[in-house]
Amino acid sequence: MTQKHLNDAETLWEPQLQGTGAEDEYWDWVAKSRRAKLLPGDELYAIECDGVTQGLMTIDVLKKRCQIESQFRRRLVYIRALATAPWNRPAIMNPPTYKGVGGNLIDFAICASQQRFAIARSYELAYQGRIGLHALPGALGFYRKLRVGLLDCGCDPEDPDNLIYFETLQQEP
Repeated sequence: MTQKHLNDAETLWEPQLQGTGAEDEYWDWVAKSRRAKLLPGDELYAIECDGVTQGLMTIDVLKKRCQIESQFRRRLVYIRALATAPWNRPAIMNPPTYKGVGGNLIDFAICASQQRFAIARSYELAYQGRIGLHALPGALGFYRKLRVGLLDCGCDPEDPDNLIYFETLQQEP
């Protein structure tokens, strides 16, 4: 993620999100970027098409552990935040400009590889493809339909917002 991506989020996304009631309407990607630069293990990614930022994601590759395989305390790639541009959301613009941006942040191929991005990053870190995330209520259907096989673990009692937690088991490379 570059300053240009953050500028797009601030100048293009924010005005279009105002008043939509979207759950991420008040997310501040500049602040998320500052925080990620201070925290070891946080990484930021963007998808750009036609010179405009279409999706943003921040992940944590150091601090989170598996809940499903909790007895082993295995590490995973935790998706801290994921958002698509307002014009790519059917609830805001129908039809959306681009479909699948959010899924591609999780699921797109790197180079010639057929591995999914977050999962590929998990392999690079020797986490055997494990990823986890907490889903905003409006995104539950999206995560339940993803091809990566996220398991719905239900409400997380340790999450202050009582969000639904999703996690993958060890994946085959």
